This record gives sequence, C-alpha cells and structure tokens, in this order.
Amino acid sequence: MVKAREIYEYLGDIMPFDTQEKWDNSGLLVDMDVQTEKILCCLDVTKAAVDKAVEKGCKIIVSHHPVIFSGIKSLDNSSILVKLIKNDISVISAHTNFDRYEFGTSSKLAQFCGLEGEKEQCDFAVTVKLNNPVEFETLLNSVKENTQLTLQYAKGGTVSKVFVVAGSGKSMTEEILAAGCDCVVTGESSYHDMLDLSQMGIGTICLGHDESEKISVETLAQLLSEKFGDVQTLCFVENSLTSYI
Repeated sequence: MVKAREIYEYLGDIMPFDTQEKWDNSGLLVDMDVQTEKILCCLDVTKAAVDKAVEKGCKIIVSHHPVIFSGIKSLDNSSILVKLIKNDISVISAHTNFDRYEFGTSSKLAQFCGLEGEKEQCDFAVTVKLNNPVEFETLLNSVKENTQLTLQYAKGGTVSKVFVVAGSGKSMTEEILAAGCDCVVTGESSYHDMLDLSQMGIGTICLGHDESEKISVETLAQLLSEKFGDVQTLCFVENSLTSYI
C-alpha cells in the first residue's frame, strides 16, 4: 500500500518539483489521503483516464500534464475534479520538472525515434550528436520508420546533431542555434519557427504534441514500479487527440 504523499516525495527526490517553470503547476494537486495498491499513470487526467482509474480500483493517478493549471472559478457535477474527489482519487502531476529529468520526456523521445549517438541534456531538450551524419531526408525516413507516425516537417540539409524536445519546441531557435544543432525533432512547432530554421538549413520534424510525450508514461510507471514493488502500476495511453486523413 502507498499514499500519494509518498509518491510525491519520491518523485521530488529524482525530479525536484522546484525545478518546474514558474508558469507550471506540477505537484500533489489532489490529495485524498488514502492508501492504494494500484496506481494509474497517464499523460492527461481526462474523463477516460479517471473512468479507467475507477474501473481498475486505482486511488492514485500520476500524470504528466497537470490536472489543475489555472485558477478554478466554479465546479459542477460533470467536473473531472469533482469525479476525482467523489472517488477518493489523488493526483500527482510531474510536468516541466519531468521534462528536465535526465531520463525524462526528451530522452525517451530520442530513444523512440531511434536516434543513436552522444546524448547531452540541454534544459528541457536532449541533443544527440549522431554517430554518422546523414541527409535530412534519410533521417526523416528513419524517424518515420521507427515511430510509425504521420510526420509534419520542414526540410533541412545534412544532419550531424539533433535537438530533441518533447511536447512543444516553439520559440526555441536561440537554444537550437546555441547547441549547434542542424535538425529539430519535437512534438509541435510553429510555421514561422520552422520557416526561419529551414532558411538556415535546419530541418524540423514534428510528431504531434501528445505523440511525443505519451511514450513517457511508461517511464513514470517504471520508476514507480521499481520503488513501490508491492503496488501495481498501470499505464493508460489514449489515442492521439489530433490526426491526419
């Protein structure tokens, strides 16, 4: 059996919550002070995620995106927070502190895309100095083959070092240039960022915001399974929010 505060303190030891961005709201966000034998890990605390927690008897949810981001002005019976409270379910959210974790979201994304080479943590991102430089189209095809996803991209030139950032890679041009990278792999970017980088010969590959992060749900689950061996940890991964036809 485990309580939410025990999980919160453990995660805080390996990915300190005080490293989160000022605008973020990571932490123990709903504490019902109950013990449980089952934990549900997910990307977002959606209605479907809460329904699954109730179905499986999970009294603690550990999510990447915070269930509470801004001030709450009203609640009604259909609110996810009300459903959590009615079912005595606690929620811990590890967002930008998890992004900064050495084996966090961007590290997992680099692995998912099959990027092999010398890796270095760079704040939210991970840079990968490839073992052998390749043309952008070759890297693009390799990422598509490894992820089996529909990709959005802007062409670049020869790639020797990749800037990998899960979630949103918007407004990170300065960091990309400072790291000496010639390609970006991310969840989402903006048209103008992709255009500006492409003009400099730096290509961008976008997998989709949720597609680039939901792969890290299993990282959270593995960390909790290793620490709390007598507790069952479940992964709940929903279909992508957006898709192409």
